[in-house]
Amino acid sequence: MKATSMLALAALSLFACGSGAEEEAPQVAQIASATAYTVTEDSVASTVPVEGTIHARLQAEISTRLMARVTEVPVDLGSSVRAGQVLIRLGVEDVEVNRAKAEAAFTVAHLARDEAGRQAARMDTLLAADAVARVQRDQARLALAQAESQLAMADAARREVETAAGYARIEAPFDGVVASRTVDPGDVALPGMPLLTIESAGARDAVLAVAPEFAAGLAEGASLEIVGRDGRTARGTVRAIAGGADPATRTVEVRVQVSADWSTGQSVTAFVPRGSRVAVLIPAEAVVRRGHLTGVHVVEGDVVLLRWVRLGRVSGDRVEVLSGLEAGERIAL
Repeated sequence: MKATSMLALAALSLFACGSGAEEEAPQVAQIASATAYTVTEDSVASTVPVEGTIHARLQAEISTRLMARVTEVPVDLGSSVRAGQVLIRLGVEDVEVNRAKAEAAFTVAHLARDEAGRQAARMDTLLAADAVARVQRDQARLALAQAESQLAMADAARREVETAAGYARIEAPFDGVVASRTVDPGDVALPGMPLLTIESAGARDAVLAVAPEFAAGLAEGASLEIVGRDGRTARGTVRAIAGGADPATRTVEVRVQVSADWSTGQSVTAFVPRGSRVAVLIPAEAVVRRGHLTGVHVVEGDVVLLRWVRLGRVSGDRVEVLSGLEAGERIAL
């Protein structure tokens, strides 16, 4: 790269605007003092674009094991929640009925066990006095064992009802934000039906499906360029790489950490390195923009000509020229 202070510039370039943009031949610029820059080729990193989606680090679909009517949903879409905060309350009328049944069954089983115990003790005493046959004592012992088994089953049923009652109060599993809500008070919740979705706050992951040959060149901690559909760009850090390719898609999942202000569900493009290549790079300040067209002022002898070029990716304060300019030519800055 070399610069010479020598030239002309002040611009007489005509530009066509209209429904079909036609490029007119570049006009010769008038002479004025300018700086000439000699275009060179440089080695740049070669990348392959990989599509991905922004995900929260943690995501939970909230559901219940009960079939019950929803009585309260104290959170809404976008609400911030804390771990342990109540998200949904379900009606417990059926649970209360089952609890009463279980308590009654437990009481009956407890009394039956106590009576069987007393009967077995009497049989032991009578057998010791040789007042009853051994088979009668054995029958009493068997009745006691059966009564104890019935008591254990009644106790398990009672604890099962208490566990079901806990399902009527659904709490947040971690700090986060309500990403979706599909129920309102009065709806009937079914076992396994998604009711809410909670996403963790904090850093996000850009989840990429990378071809194995490109994933092999990545390592945790590597920095990748991430570009959103809206044109937003950022640098992300590779956080995790799957140990092997998915047999269905034949791609390797790569998670790239980005900041918390990236919206989940947003589609992004990541540029994954795949070696290097030679490219023409020029200072970004040399680019002339006319609507959707881009050009540079090319120095030819004592004059400067406006030439339209096709640009590629920006690299720092330089931009790649894909076509319209070759190494060795000089452009005005």
